[in-house]
Amino acid sequence: MNEVLQYLIADEDGIYVDGTLGDGGHSAAILKKFENSKVIGIDEDADALKIASKNLSLFGNRITLIQGNFADLESLVREEARYNYVDGVLLDIGLRQEVVDDPDRGFSFRHDGPLDMRFNKHSQLTAYIVVNRYPQKRLAEILRRYGDVSQSRYIANRIVFARIKSPIATTNQLTQIIKSLFPSSATKNVLQKVFQAIRIEVNDEFNALESALKQSLEILNPGGKIAVISYHSGEDRIVKKFFATESKDCICPPELPVCRCGHKKSLKIITKKPIIPSADEVKNNRSARSAKLRVAQKI
Repeated sequence: MNEVLQYLIADEDGIYVDGTLGDGGHSAAILKKFENSKVIGIDEDADALKIASKNLSLFGNRITLIQGNFADLESLVREEARYNYVDGVLLDIGLRQEVVDDPDRGFSFRHDGPLDMRFNKHSQLTAYIVVNRYPQKRLAEILRRYGDVSQSRYIANRIVFARIKSPIATTNQLTQIIKSLFPSSATKNVLQKVFQAIRIEVNDEFNALESALKQSLEILNPGGKIAVISYHSGEDRIVKKFFATESKDCICPPELPVCRCGHKKSLKIITKKPIIPSADEVKNNRSARSAKLRVAQKI
């Protein structure tokens, strides 16, 4: 939180987008510290918006709440919130603990519930569809790409074999299949990766992040900043690559003697290396242990 306030705020009287509002913690911190600032809070989870609305009600018209996916950042800011430009964009790409702990949402292998995993309950794609209808090859690719699962083909094969007998309808059913394949000492790590991969697929999280980063450039004032907190190596790679690309004038292959791309840099990287949480923060909040904060400023 302290690092976000330190690095994100370019104008104390500015307008900021909290693209992953959650319960409103970051937005509240900005609005409390900078008394003339305004925040546009976006979340696709209706439950999160209800909680945030209560938590942020004391800030009146300084906070604008919008239900939507940050993949549509530009239209949400310009058409829904009616701001053409803003002074900062924050994306904290973590899961709310309340969502993880809710069995009915189906995000965790620790709680038995339906295979769902949708951030937006009105979305069509669910974890049930991914697990029960995806071809084995595609399922294996998702586990490898989004979960860094080393034995993705083997796991996908066993899932497909199991679903032939009967549909895999609950988190516990999927958990038991994974547990039967590995020694108990390795099970937790594999389960975390498998559930993470399926969740990312269900919510199209990587493509949404790429879209949000590109659209951030369109709505930022010169001098405005993008701050992204990621928890997954794949997310961090996307942010790192985007910042690196947009901080260069030329992105042509090195073997070309003359620039042909015409690309012009639009960002200055503020954090040469990602900022990681302090030991005290991890002690107080274990879910922060894998967090990485990267910040860039629009030129």
